[in-house]
Amino acid sequence: MKALRQIWQNWVYQARFIGSFQARALITLVYFTALLPFGLLSRLFSDPLKIKPAHDRTDTAWLSRRTRDLDLDTAHRQG
Repeated sequence: MKALRQIWQNWVYQARFIGSFQARALITLVYFTALLPFGLLSRLFSDPLKIKPAHDRTDTAWLSRRTRDLDLDTAHRQG
């Protein structure tokens, strides 16, 4: 009985090692095949600050702003 318990403990130790390695390998694979290309493409093609030159802009970096009605009811409905 003691020998079986020792075999079982050895198997549990090895299974945890294999599982840990497999989890790290799968997470690394997902990172390099899905997240890394998405991050690189979004960084290359996005311009959240709108600082890249565009064809429809003039020489200024100012952005046009859409105004709304400035009355008391609009001020009360801020949310």
